[in-house]
Amino acid sequence: MNVSEQLIRLVNNIFPQTCEGCHNKLSHDNLLCTDCMYNLPISDHHLIDENKFTDHFLGRVSIEKGAAYLNFRKEGAVQELLHNLKYGGKFFIGEMLGRMSAEHITKENYLDDIDLIIPVPLHKTKKSIRGYNQCEAFAKGLSTFTNIPYRIDVLLKIKNTSSQTSKTRIQRINNVAESFFVSDRIDLNQSHILLVDDVVTTGATLESCALSLKKKFPGLKISMYTIAIANS
Repeated sequence: MNVSEQLIRLVNNIFPQTCEGCHNKLSHDNLLCTDCMYNLPISDHHLIDENKFTDHFLGRVSIEKGAAYLNFRKEGAVQELLHNLKYGGKFFIGEMLGRMSAEHITKENYLDDIDLIIPVPLHKTKKSIRGYNQCEAFAKGLSTFTNIPYRIDVLLKIKNTSSQTSKTRIQRINNVAESFFVSDRIDLNQSHILLVDDVVTTGATLESCALSLKKKFPGLKISMYTIAIANS
């Protein structure tokens, strides 16, 4: 065993790696323990054209396809993962979930026609407080696995809105109205982008992003993908 291996083993003994879903000690270098991984509530949205995800946007904004990787469940691994990603300073969780979900959906060639991945942006004030954008972490993981580029300089958030958590659907829509700016750094007309977010609840944020992008680029095709989908 070389010096580097000895150091890694020493650090792991002092600060043992734990499962990001249940906090049990891990015996391997992974994000989740075997039990949490086995019990992940993975959705089948990518196999169904009209699904629980796309239902959020019927009659509101036209999208090519939409899916979430996981079904959100309270008091479980998904809630713990999302909390640690969003508030625990763990950017790597988003990257890992991006790679895991990409491996899952690329088996069905789900992303073959996507030209660019764009994460839902954070306002610069909120990003500076949090230290990063969790949606960007997810986009980076997707991009790493698929080699589809992602960009964070196309869609920008210019209005520092309040939390959406406790708001109704109408309140969410009003809260994010005119919150996003689309730059002209790249011409996206005739392109097909994947707009990604952490969780879809009512779809208000994704809808606002999509409408802003469509207004700037009428010929743009938009698909959506999120880490999780909340119960209706």
